[in-house]
Amino acid sequence: MIGPDRLDRVAAQAVVPEQLVCYGRVVGGGQPRLFDSCLGYEYSDSLVLIGYPVHDPWDEQALRNSVDTALTVSTARRITVLAASRPPQAGVAADEIPAPTDAYLSLPIPNPAPGQKLRNILRRAQRELHLEQERTMNQDHTILISRYLQDRILAPGTRHIFAQVSTYLATCPSVVLISARMKDGRLAGYTIGDFSSLTTAFYMFTFRDPDVAPPGTADLLLLAVQREGEQRGQLRVNLGLGINPSIAFFKKKWGATPFLPCQETSWERTPEGWLYRMHQWWRSRE
Repeated sequence: MIGPDRLDRVAAQAVVPEQLVCYGRVVGGGQPRLFDSCLGYEYSDSLVLIGYPVHDPWDEQALRNSVDTALTVSTARRITVLAASRPPQAGVAADEIPAPTDAYLSLPIPNPAPGQKLRNILRRAQRELHLEQERTMNQDHTILISRYLQDRILAPGTRHIFAQVSTYLATCPSVVLISARMKDGRLAGYTIGDFSSLTTAFYMFTFRDPDVAPPGTADLLLLAVQREGEQRGQLRVNLGLGINPSIAFFKKKWGATPFLPCQETSWERTPEGWLYRMHQWWRSRE
């Protein structure tokens, strides 16, 4: 078990959202643990290793060392590594159909001025909306999440993440809720930003009411996250993965560029392996 001080240092150096320890613990439900220079989350019989070394997310040797450490000290049957590249330890035992490679997109802080079209959209949104920071979610916030889940076909894991948004906000002190409301007080949309890292602001979740929100609502909320990060002295906003063409288009419209590749690699460890059997034997003696 690693102490809270070391976990805080990991979060303070986070460059990808999975390194935000409070987020990973609350939303994912895993037990955080350092494996050499990479953070991991342990579950009952699986391990998710966030393969971006804390000191340098591009350090491939450090990634290999961390995977070796995880394979040595963990008895998890299933190993999943999120990293800029496929770890060589996966070998032929990895899933036959590899997950597609995506990339985290980011914007610098301060961000260059948006183009004329985007400025016009922002001006319209600013005329119709006012922004306010709130510490807790109200019923109108949770209704937007429920509508989002009802209107989309999503994987169970994704639905679980969205179901934990309220707990995430209430539990993690560096998380900020920014609401966009119409002049009559109706909620048009809101965003949740995580500012735990010293260098990177995280644009985590945004929800919009399509029946209320004027054009530019999501843009205005993203601008608010940028400005909050600038006030805190951060260097960039991590906008998350591209996910699909429409989400990627919105982010790239702002000038977002790929920051770090993200490839998910999973494999099952064979229970017949001598190292696995040795760990299980030692575990039975505890």
